[in-house]
Amino acid sequence: MPDYSPFRGKHRPAGDVPMSLARSLWTLRSAVGKEITAAIYEVPTGRELRISLGPELLESCLSRMGGDAALERRAGEVFEILREKGWSPTCTPEGSMAP
Repeated sequence: MPDYSPFRGKHRPAGDVPMSLARSLWTLRSAVGKEITAAIYEVPTGRELRISLGPELLESCLSRMGGDAALERRAGEVFEILREKGWSPTCTPEGSMAP
């Protein structure tokens, strides 16, 4: 069976999943200018927190019910960890400082 692959099937590749930005939570900048962002997206299975360093996804958390409270809490935890390591907040899209 040289053509067999466990990855073939009816599933959709990750690049084809439709998602739209619901809201940005915060952006932090390192001393060398790199930025990490946290945002909540609408995805077919619920709402997803995505924490990214540029185009690279660092963490993803899915919430299927119960609103954004759990996602916001996790984003807040990551925010505090990064602040302790020297990352600086930038303004959020609404113009207020991050949490």
